Amino acid sequence: MRSNLRLKVLVAAIGLASASVATAATTHSVHGQSLAAVPAASLSAHFGLGANSALVARSSVPLGLGRHVVRQQQFYRGVPVYGRSVAVVEDAGGNALRATGELAQNLDSDLVSVSPKLSAAKALNALKSHAHTSLVGGNTISNQQSDLFVYPQDNGPARLVYRTSYVAHENGQVSRPTAIIDANTGEVIQSWNGLTYASATGPGGNQKTGEYYYGTDYAALDVTQSGSTCTLNNSNVVTYNLNHGTSGGSIVSFTCPNSNTDAINGAYSPVNDAHHFGGVVHDMYVAYTGAAPLNIKLRMNVHYKSNYENAFWDGTAMYFGDGASTFYPLVSLDVTSHEISHGYTEQNSGLQYSGQSGGMNEAYSDIAGEAAEFYDRGAADFLVGADIVKTSAGIGNALRYMCNPPQDGGSIDNAADYTSSLDVHYSSGVYNKAFCLLAKTGGWDVKKAFQVFALANKSYWTATSTFNSGACGVESAATDLGYNANDVITAFTGVGVTCPGTGGGGGGGGGSTALQNGVAVTGQSAASGADLNYTVAIPSGATNLVITISGGSGDADLYTKYGSVPTSTSYDCRPYKTGNSESCSYATTQAGTYYVRLHGYAAFSNVTVKATWSTGGGGGGGGSNVLQNGVPVTGLSGSKNTKLYYTVQIPAGAKNLAITTSGGSGDEDLYVKFGSTPTTSSYDCRPYIAGNSESCTVASPSTGTYYIMLNGYSAFSGVTLKATWN
Repeated sequence: MRSNLRLKVLVAAIGLASASVATAATTHSVHGQSLAAVPAASLSAHFGLGANSALVARSSVPLGLGRHVVRQQQFYRGVPVYGRSVAVVEDAGGNALRATGELAQNLDSDLVSVSPKLSAAKALNALKSHAHTSLVGGNTISNQQSDLFVYPQDNGPARLVYRTSYVAHENGQVSRPTAIIDANTGEVIQSWNGLTYASATGPGGNQKTGEYYYGTDYAALDVTQSGSTCTLNNSNVVTYNLNHGTSGGSIVSFTCPNSNTDAINGAYSPVNDAHHFGGVVHDMYVAYTGAAPLNIKLRMNVHYKSNYENAFWDGTAMYFGDGASTFYPLVSLDVTSHEISHGYTEQNSGLQYSGQSGGMNEAYSDIAGEAAEFYDRGAADFLVGADIVKTSAGIGNALRYMCNPPQDGGSIDNAADYTSSLDVHYSSGVYNKAFCLLAKTGGWDVKKAFQVFALANKSYWTATSTFNSGACGVESAATDLGYNANDVITAFTGVGVTCPGTGGGGGGGGGSTALQNGVAVTGQSAASGADLNYTVAIPSGATNLVITISGGSGDADLYTKYGSVPTSTSYDCRPYKTGNSESCSYATTQAGTYYVRLHGYAAFSNVTVKATWSTGGGGGGGGSNVLQNGVPVTGLSGSKNTKLYYTVQIPAGAKNLAITTSGGSGDEDLYVKFGSTPTTSSYDCRPYIAGNSESCTVASPSTGTYYIMLNGYSAFSGVTLKATWN
């Protein structure tokens, strides 16, 4: 019988657990975690990263009202940790209000040293050997990079690695071999091709779009003039003619004012189009995101090779082929924005060009192409490359169809159809369709939808983001910008993607869901052998923690552990019962994080997960207890001048927020403020009434975090705090 089998396995597991003495590095995931104004300098300690880890600000985006969203990159002993960062919303005083991202804990258990045995040059040689790159016969390489990282692994200890890459021109082909290489042994851990594809006057366009004229039909070309010579060069964009070579070339120049010398393959002047569209993309990014797309001037390399049917970004510049039988020269506005935006991704999130992150990388560039069309023309067609695909090629009207990805014959439009062998151009369909759904939602348009994806790329996504964890970033970006995050959730639900913490879903996500006190997380589903992960942040003074699963079909097994993620052999509690009715209880709890895992003993669906605990009072300031709608916090107490802190997260569309204190004895004072922690001199509401019966109400509350402080005017005890809203 199954119960006997489980007993035998349990005995074996206990034996294995007792022999375990090491704590492996683990991933700590947070999504929209309220931080109650923790000083930014204290974040590393707040997340329990250890004395050898640090969080370093790498970028900052202003959000208004003095707030910024800051990407904090994790470092371990001075070495960046691959794919591990958090985006932190900070107030004007540098206090952290909310965080989303993934961090590595317990790295000390895996890494004795961060001094590599291999040099960066030797790691590059290992990549060249792995990629079989030859430098004979005129073959060349350029843009060599070899950067040291700490590399956390899902199934094994963290390792010291080099992320290596270079651009190779071999036998008439271009590639960008990229690999993660062990910095001590030279082992190639993972590899992939990192080449990311896809005022003067003069003509532009091609036989499909029709010929148009810069200076008449469109704005004149922005050029530099010296005497009677003009060059396609300005403060933002410079355009080179490679003259069918693969490198070098020269800045396009001509006798002012007319640039009209390079008609080819049905296009009237690819250099003019590339130069003009490069400027459009630059201006679009400035208008929509507040900053230029790249930290370097845009270099547009046109007429790459002969009959070359592609365009790409090589880490330093954009390259455009002249096409042949399938494409006109690949200098359309959306393709130009696509390639420039690969650079934006490389310089911000660094999405790895393989797996789900590779599909996100491609999709973001497609999304930026539509944003450029919307900015320049007032409308987007949601078709990738429609202006350059030749009708005679017989491949349809476009390369990709963002609102109906399967129309191209290979792309998917739901995460459930994803496989690890799928080309990144085809897996891009998941995020492409999510973007289309969002852009067409009431109250949204292409600009707003692009802005949340661009902010997610700049601040929230990491090199190893997945469909699911990436959705968390887009949701957080919507909240940051004051847009409706629920619409983002709906759009991603439409493609089978769910941010951990907002319900069930597919996409193979990784990461964990933060459970709130008394709030059920419903609709949890997974395949046999798959795991879903959760965290429970327990405040000081809490007691009687109970974690339960219930309902649904199939068979999920519940595992819990304090301080680290449980495994099949290391856990505090594992009921190990048939079905989905299981519970783990802790009468005495520790302040900190409890980790929860649901493991598919068999496939399961529609399971509900819930954590509940009792919250005590006292203890002074600095806490980060989160109030839930209608759930009272009882038994609060403190001495004179004691300060207790709480937060409440208000969703979009909420009405009639009421924060109340009642009961008990003594005299506490209620303070409430939106966006930052109140003080006795800075607050939005302070009733200042004798006794403990106080209330702050907001008929139309803002979307975001309200901060609450209870201050002991005199000693108080037995007070109840509650927040409610419609």
